[in-house]
Amino acid sequence: MKRKVVISGVECITSLGKDVETTWRALTDGVSGISKIDRIDNVEKYQCQFGGEIKKFNAKKSGLTGTNTMLRYNQYELFTIFKAVTDYGWLSDLKEDTINCPVFFGNQCINLDEELFDTLIAISGENAHSLDFSKIGSNLQRFPPLNGVKLLPTLPTHFTAKKYNLHGSANVSYAGESSSIEALLRAAVNIEMGYYEKAIVASTFSPFSAHEFLWLSDSNIAKKTSMGNSPNKLIYPFDRRHDGIIFGEGSGVILIESEENARKNGRTILANIKGGSTNIFPGDDFYELTKHGFIKNIEATLSDCSIRNTDIDIIYCSAPSYPQWDNAEIEAIDEMWGRDSVQVTSSKANIGFLSCAAGLIDCIFAVQSINENKFAKTLNFEQLDNDLHIDCNKYFNAKVDNIQRCLINSAGSGAHYSSIILEKGCV
Repeated sequence: MKRKVVISGVECITSLGKDVETTWRALTDGVSGISKIDRIDNVEKYQCQFGGEIKKFNAKKSGLTGTNTMLRYNQYELFTIFKAVTDYGWLSDLKEDTINCPVFFGNQCINLDEELFDTLIAISGENAHSLDFSKIGSNLQRFPPLNGVKLLPTLPTHFTAKKYNLHGSANVSYAGESSSIEALLRAAVNIEMGYYEKAIVASTFSPFSAHEFLWLSDSNIAKKTSMGNSPNKLIYPFDRRHDGIIFGEGSGVILIESEENARKNGRTILANIKGGSTNIFPGDDFYELTKHGFIKNIEATLSDCSIRNTDIDIIYCSAPSYPQWDNAEIEAIDEMWGRDSVQVTSSKANIGFLSCAAGLIDCIFAVQSINENKFAKTLNFEQLDNDLHIDCNKYFNAKVDNIQRCLINSAGSGAHYSSIILEKGCV
């Protein structure tokens, strides 16, 4: 018999705030966390100079140790995990049964950056003089940031297990922009089938190292900006002014467990995980997303959850302000909902596009929506592309009497699509 899986803790860090409450308040107030990127020297020479950058984050002052071995996005991930586990007192019931809590991460791969070079030099010791990086400098733009030179995608799982003496399985997934929702679904299935009682699910993304951002800002999907642009008027999800992605950074963590375990330990159930689906439906090129790809994945999700489209109140959309992706998603929604009403929203104009972490952070926003019965309007949205012939008032009027269920979409490069449905839980 399958068990119900519930969410009993959430936390995040974004350019809007260093915790979920601050981030959520700024999101619903319509605040933009987009700014000039301070971390990259000579950023004005890049094709994009703006992003959802987290300012004034100090790993050591945030209670992290061993940070000299971590990249920035690992620091964000561990910060949110440790904060969530502490704030919710979430592992107090494990006692000696530490093998019964796995960790599932949907993360980005390691890229070539200055910190990696410094690490290679340090571990080479007296042989460091023989290292030759000269060819890398002249070929940076040829390298996508997916070079597995060191195996540090597993680093957060190691630190998490060590801190809490956990001995469950460690699972790290990189499935492009779908990896965080894929990780959440995999963890939920493990609990549903009785393999574990609870799991930590986290994801992180930070593209603001010199090499990775050089590659991203030169890509076809990135928005091209100039230093004179207004930071809060760069991202237009679904809007006819959309013309490219502005990236952001951050991390999110969701603590999940069986409903039985949550009730036994007196924890508040923030939401139920109803189900979901993740698929690849290739288009004509690597960056293409299609209406039919979105439709197929949403249909698979609704089928998995045994519910109708009319049971959905809010759709947290992928919509990163890249025209082809935005239009494919809203066309899919319009075809599936037709005469029925559903509200859609996108957080990307507030925090930027967080790639692999975007889906999980939108899940956290959906949990807040379910518990507070409100959601944020899509910042900077006014009008859909004229050639879509879609009545946008059905989807963007921000009128919902009672939020019971949210559908969260995440999609991106490589034609990855993922969707998950969260529904209201009980105390």
